[in-house]
Amino acid sequence: MKIYIPTYKRVDTQVTINNIPDELKSLTYLVARKEERDQLIRHHKQIIVLPDYVNNIGTTRQYIVDTVKDKTILFLDDDLNFFKREDDTKKLRKCNKEQFIELYKWFIEKIDQGYPMVGLSSRQGNNHHIQNEIQLSRIMTVYALNIDILKTFNIRFDEMELMEDFNVALRLIRNGFLTISNAQFAHGQGSSNMKGGCSEYRNNERQSKCARMLVRNHAPFVRLVKKKTKSWKGMEEREDVMIYWKKAYQDYVKKNS
Repeated sequence: MKIYIPTYKRVDTQVTINNIPDELKSLTYLVARKEERDQLIRHHKQIIVLPDYVNNIGTTRQYIVDTVKDKTILFLDDDLNFFKREDDTKKLRKCNKEQFIELYKWFIEKIDQGYPMVGLSSRQGNNHHIQNEIQLSRIMTVYALNIDILKTFNIRFDEMELMEDFNVALRLIRNGFLTISNAQFAHGQGSSNMKGGCSEYRNNERQSKCARMLVRNHAPFVRLVKKKTKSWKGMEEREDVMIYWKKAYQDYVKKNS
C-alpha cells in the first residue's frame, strides 16, 4: 500500500515525511503544486506534481484517487507525529520505527478484511477510548482507502472543498459499509488552521458553506453547530457540524433488513 502526503506551503516543515521509517519511504509520495516541487525535493525525492486546476484538498485527494494505479492507498496529512499507548495504559508515547511499521501493517490488514476506509485516532481525546479498534467514528487526517469501492459507488472527494473526508465516510456508511479506526495508536499535530495546508484558503465563509452542504447531503445524521475553540487560529468561532455516524449506519440496516 503506497502512502500519499498532500502538502501545501510547508516546504520547510515537512513533519510527516521525517517521521516515516526509511523502509517505507520508497512507497511514499509527497503531493504538491509545481511551484513547490524544487524545494520539497530537499525532503523527499518522490513527488507527484498536481495540475493547475487542482486547487483545494478535495480536488487534490480526488486527483490521487483518479490517477494512481493502486487499488488501496494511505493518505497522511503533512504535519503529523505518531504515537502508541504505553503497554495497557492510556499514556501515549511517540512511535519508534518498528511501531510505525506495525501501524502501517494494521491499515493493510483492515483494508484486506473489507473495510473501505480505515482511520487513526487523534491524540486529543484518545484517552476516552477503551478499545483498541473503533467502528463508525470520526475519520480524518490519516486513513487508508479501498479505491475500487469508492469508484463503484461513485463516491468522490471533490464534492467539497473542506470536510471532504467526512462526506466520503458518510457516503460509505450510508451505502452499508462499516469504517474502523485504530485507538491503540494516535496522530498528533499542532494547532488547527495553522499556516499552510487548508488554512491557506479556509475561512469562515468557506467553512460555513461546507458545513451547511454536509448537512444538506446527510441530514438528519449531520447537524449544524456553533463551535468555539482556541486552537483554531483566526477562526476561534465558526459554524461546524455534529455527525451521528452510528445512526447513519443503523438507518441503512433498518432500510435494508
